[in-house]
Amino acid sequence: MFVIPGIVALLTFELWRLNEVFEGLRWFSVPFVMGLAIFGYVLDFGVGVNRPRGSAMLLLLGGLFLFAVGTTTARVPDTLTLQILVLGVDLAAFIVVSEGIQTLRSLAAVSAILLVFTMALSLASIYQGLSPQVCYVAGAGPGGNDLADGRSCTVIADCLKGGTYDHDYLCEHPGLFGSHSIGGRVRFKGILEDPNELAWAICVGMPLALALYQLRRTWFRRILVLVAMGAGCLCVIMTQSRSGQLAVAGVFGVYFVRRFGWRGVVVGALVSLPVLLLGGRSDQSSSEERLECWGEAISMWRGNPLSGVGVLQFTEHHYLTAHNSFLLTLAELGPVGILLWSSALYAAFKITIEVQRDLATEGEAISARIFASALLASLAGTAISAFFLSIAYRVVLWILLGLVGGLYASVRAHDPTFRVRFGWSDLALVFGGDVVLIGTIMIYLKVKGV
Repeated sequence: MFVIPGIVALLTFELWRLNEVFEGLRWFSVPFVMGLAIFGYVLDFGVGVNRPRGSAMLLLLGGLFLFAVGTTTARVPDTLTLQILVLGVDLAAFIVVSEGIQTLRSLAAVSAILLVFTMALSLASIYQGLSPQVCYVAGAGPGGNDLADGRSCTVIADCLKGGTYDHDYLCEHPGLFGSHSIGGRVRFKGILEDPNELAWAICVGMPLALALYQLRRTWFRRILVLVAMGAGCLCVIMTQSRSGQLAVAGVFGVYFVRRFGWRGVVVGALVSLPVLLLGGRSDQSSSEERLECWGEAISMWRGNPLSGVGVLQFTEHHYLTAHNSFLLTLAELGPVGILLWSSALYAAFKITIEVQRDLATEGEAISARIFASALLASLAGTAISAFFLSIAYRVVLWILLGLVGGLYASVRAHDPTFRVRFGWSDLALVFGGDVVLIGTIMIYLKVKGV
């Protein structure tokens, strides 16, 4: 499978951003990574390893891309290049993963790689959280980054004593590759600089450990599960992310509901109780900020009811992002945008559920059902996170959707008669769900006086 090195490079670039740390890796950029991934896919297609199979998600996400380009051209044409770059990378990543993975063995290989990466992120974040705090000068480093001045501290007041820079000071935990915590909350670099998004990324990878163990129950894989789950939960606790707490509960809830029915909700809540109790933070200002952002999103949509304000334009109208992926797509792309985006998410859920419901319980079907359960758990954590985070255009999300597409392609390769349809009734269901969701948020904001 020539496409796998490209997928590895894509994950490495997006999760680790080594080109921002090491001068010698400046060439490791978006064009190189996407070129390698697309080249691998073309090679696989040329030698007959795979062939186009498609899915409803491909049509929906492709439609979202075209609609975004069209509305951007009409509203803010000067930002068109940036919009095409961001959404183009998202769509290319989805296509390469969903169409490049067409066997369960390839799906297992990519899942193992993603699991290793998220485990490494967990361990790196734990290392950061346990490191003694040092003083940082805000914005004094190269490129406007924070600069460590070498002094130890326990509170910011320690840094102010004897400070020589005319800047604000921070007292944070240093981490690998020049990363450091923010407000005592662990985080990483690049798209994972937000502790909440780091927690979400960890939750995406955790179920894959269970899937790999279920495929082959060895002692090594049992240890791998324990390390992945333990490190992942501890990392989420250290991020102090409330959305991460709920995402962990959602991940465990999916597995326990499958095992114990609806009683599994209680079991899942009990298992995730340590994360719920030890993680998170009581920050009233953060909650008020989020409600303010939600209110701004509704206002932007009302001012531009058909097409929204344009992709990536939310922060041009407000100093913070929407803190809700559904409201973000509504504000930036209007009703059509939120319908296409949420429909793609719905289609991914439907595929994982149909694979578990319709396939046999023997042979290759067992492996497909195992991966479907794991990806369903990852999607559950993602959907919960999406309600509190602006991750609609995050490439990690589109890669996750690509893994679901790869599962679908793998099943169809073994059973060409297998189909998961997305029809008008599904579209009506998603539309109704969006209306209920946005209406409920609007009522809640009115009650809160926002």
